[in-house]
This record gives sequence, C-alpha cells and structure tokens, in this order.
Amino acid sequence: MALTRSTDPLVWIDCEMTGLDPATDTIMSVSCVLTNSDLVPLDNEGFDAVIQHTPSQLSTMSEWCVRTHGASGLTRACIESTTTAPVAARALLQYVRRYVPEPRRALLAGNSVHADKMFLMAPPWNVILDHLHYRLFDVSATKEMIRRWASPAVLEDAPVKQLMHTAREDIRESLTEARYYKRLIEGLLPVSGHDVLGVNSGGDVNMTTTRAAAPEPSPASNHTMLNPAAGSIPGGGFVSGTTAGPISSSSYASASASVVGPTTAQDEWDMQKLNNASVGGTTTMYDGFRTDVP
Repeated sequence: MALTRSTDPLVWIDCEMTGLDPATDTIMSVSCVLTNSDLVPLDNEGFDAVIQHTPSQLSTMSEWCVRTHGASGLTRACIESTTTAPVAARALLQYVRRYVPEPRRALLAGNSVHADKMFLMAPPWNVILDHLHYRLFDVSATKEMIRRWASPAVLEDAPVKQLMHTAREDIRESLTEARYYKRLIEGLLPVSGHDVLGVNSGGDVNMTTTRAAAPEPSPASNHTMLNPAAGSIPGGGFVSGTTAGPISSSSYASASASVVGPTTAQDEWDMQKLNNASVGGTTTMYDGFRTDVP
C-alpha cells in the first residue's frame, strides 16, 4: 500500500527539567508552538509556562542544571512563579485544543522529543499526550539519517545549534532545523517516484536510470515567523496568542515553501559512492550538529 500524504499538524513542545529522571525530576518550564504540516506556525505567540518550585525542590539539581538554569534565569523564575504544574497543564491542553480540536491527530514534535514525552506521561501533564497521536515527529531522527547518508555539503550547510537551553529557543532551533531538512527533501523528490535514484517500476535497481530532476523553486513564501519576544505575566505565568483561527479536521492551512534542491551535492555524493570513495565524516560537522546534543 502506497504512502499517503499527511496534513496533520505538529505540536512542538520543549521542556526544561530539574534532571533527566522522570521518576524524581520535574518540569521547570514548558513551551509550545503549533504548526501545520508545512511547518508554518498557526499562532505567532505560542505558549510558555514557568512552573513554581521551592528552593528545596531545586536543591537536588545536578551541577549542569544548576549552572545552566542559573545562567538562563530559569531557576530564579521558578522560585518566583505562582503557576503550579496542574494549572499549566490545563492551560497548555486548552491552548492546543483551541487550534487543534480533533483528538489524536496532531503529532508531538521536537528534537529528541521522546525525552520530553517521558515527563509528559506523568500527571498532570498526561492530559496533553492523551490529546495527541501516539507517533512522534522527531527532528533528531532525521538528523541522524542526514549525518550518515547526506553529502558533506549538506552537513556543512546544516543549521548550527546555539544550545541556549531555554524551552522557547529550543523550539525555534528545532523548527529551523526541520525546515532545512524539508527543503532538502523537496529538492530531491521526483515528479514520479517510481524511477527515482535508479529504481524502476518493477522494484529492481537500474543504475542507468536517469534520476528525476528536482522541481523548480516556487516563489518566496510568506511564512509567518515566530515571535522571539514571548510575553509573560507577573508570577511567571503562561501566555498564549490568539491571532490565528482553529484548525479544522478536514483541511489545514499551507504555504508554498521555497525549494532548495541540492542536486549538485547529491550528484557528487552519488559519484563518490559509485567510485567507492570515502564520503562524509563527523570531523566535518559543526559542534552544534553532534549526536550528544538535542
């Protein structure tokens, strides 16, 4: 059975935690951005919540968390916040439902988002997962494919992570990275998929088959950009935008994205592979494009 195109929306969530153990650690802050399947935000503002913690609750954080969350100001914000986890969880669910009312359709999205999901599985956050599809849209999984199979030029052009470790900025970087991979895929897709990369309609490999050309770039899109200056309310509470309408279950907003077809880099890669030449390598990657970072 052939694959069918998905227009299901994506719920981008990133959490900052007191540690990595869902059994003992807790969510300090959570941010959410909603996009359609083309990675266009449904709402400019998004959702942000800083969760109330006592100094004693934060005293068990690891050295890394103490240093990182202290430098970003999150530790102090948690102590000053009046927003409890149950309040934030209900508000986040309400925000998601406002734009994606149909349950179990939208996918949870992010970098290594399984780690966030583990924390969202525990009450009171589990109500969020109950509304989402069980599948994940993990940008890090695509990153690992790119690191193994893409040309050196593709690796070189990949966006570099700033590693700010704030929930909102992490989502922004995840979206930037996902859009890069989206352009790569759009640039490589043929008009008819049966003869791409030398595979004929019978499923046999034919190395002499002409590879389909990348589609012509479309006009520049009018993508709505995320608002980097997320608002806040006294006490570290959550805020959310209300500029976009809800998504219906039958149709989703879309925007024409510019196609960047890396045909030259792909041709070089294919030629090197045919000649059994060494291609790629972790030494050519930026520090922000490593396995040990989100």
